[in-house]
Amino acid sequence: MSRGIGWATAGNQRHACWGYSGRNRAGRFLGKPFPWQLLAVLLALMVGVACSNSAPAAEVEPAPTVAPTEAPTAATAPEIVAEPVSAEAKPPLPTATNVPPPPATAVPEPTAMPTKAPAEPSAAPMLQLPNVADTVERVRGAVLSIVAESIVLDRFGNRRSNFGSGTGVIFSRDGLALTNNHVIEGATNIIVTMDDGSQLEAELVGADALADLAVLRIPGTFETFLPLNRDVNLRVGEWVIAIGNALALPGGPTVTVGVVSALGRTIGGSGGSPLYDLIQTDTVINPGNSGGPLISLGGNLVGINTAVLRGGGGGSGRATIEGIGFAINMETAVLVSDQLITDGRVKWAWMGVFLADLIPEMAAELGLPIREGVVIQNVLRGGPSDQAGIRPGDIILSMDGNKVATVTDLTRLLRTKFSVGLEIEVALFREGSTETLDLVLGERPRR
Repeated sequence: MSRGIGWATAGNQRHACWGYSGRNRAGRFLGKPFPWQLLAVLLALMVGVACSNSAPAAEVEPAPTVAPTEAPTAATAPEIVAEPVSAEAKPPLPTATNVPPPPATAVPEPTAMPTKAPAEPSAAPMLQLPNVADTVERVRGAVLSIVAESIVLDRFGNRRSNFGSGTGVIFSRDGLALTNNHVIEGATNIIVTMDDGSQLEAELVGADALADLAVLRIPGTFETFLPLNRDVNLRVGEWVIAIGNALALPGGPTVTVGVVSALGRTIGGSGGSPLYDLIQTDTVINPGNSGGPLISLGGNLVGINTAVLRGGGGGSGRATIEGIGFAINMETAVLVSDQLITDGRVKWAWMGVFLADLIPEMAAELGLPIREGVVIQNVLRGGPSDQAGIRPGDIILSMDGNKVATVTDLTRLLRTKFSVGLEIEVALFREGSTETLDLVLGERPRR
């Protein structure tokens, strides 16, 4: 069957229509007229349903079922539940309305906030160096240059004079002065030179070789002196000044400055006996400084210069020793000077033993249950310790309730706390057990 296009006219208007060929005329369907109106209605309904299905509509939350027959599918996003709408209802189209634009609001200009200028960094405080000159000016009138004359025999047995030099310091208005024992030991004549250049002959009040101190008396009254103060709170690192007759150079005393390097040092003395509780300092101490004052920046007397370590260098193969000097502390100076002024000598409490520190490594090697104490190396026959029953090999742990860990601790007790004739309790370790003995202290023999 062929299809063609025909043109039909209605009045003076021409309309295009689709039709069939002459053998099957249009408008004939099973011998009846074709229902064109019904077809148009059906087409209109079909177009409306299609449009309603293409528009997105909110889904209605289904009522839960008791026994679902299909496996639920995982939802990728939460559903929005809305009121159901009819599938056939057409939503009204929005009507365009002229919405007036919001009125323009003037934005205020930003107000400049006052800003605080950053504070200028404070300048770092400058290092304040010690004012040594003023201190020296105040105290140098109390410093003495000492020349001690002694009579010695030469190799042929002839008597001749020998001179030694040192330094001293006046500590009282009536002319009492302190110096080292080794400066004036064996002297027959002692001449002191004052700061103003005047020379005076000094009198020996008393001397003690064990402490290496001596007290002299200078005739006259003196306005400048450095009093002895037992309670000196000296600290390591504190500035100190040494003044002395170094090398007996003409033109006045020599001044050197340093710090306190250490406290409580022990070294061998000039006579072979150890010197205890010394101040170590790096101030330069030369021959002739012995007996001179060690002074704080405040002008206070804090020590008596007594020794210096030297050696090494010059191809000897030993390390060069520099900056290690020693001074006697004021506790010892006050103790000794008081007894020398009163009695002319010092009475030291004495045990009559030879001592050594207990080394922790030695104690561990011997299997001892203690790690510190003082070992009795030898006991003098007939001495106080021999009479008390103390034997070589004993280890002293305490004396009269005072713990003794080193020889320095024991010596300090004998010098500062115990006196001649005092009976004390000595706790010691012997053959694996601790014992307590009573000891009556004697007086140390004078050399």
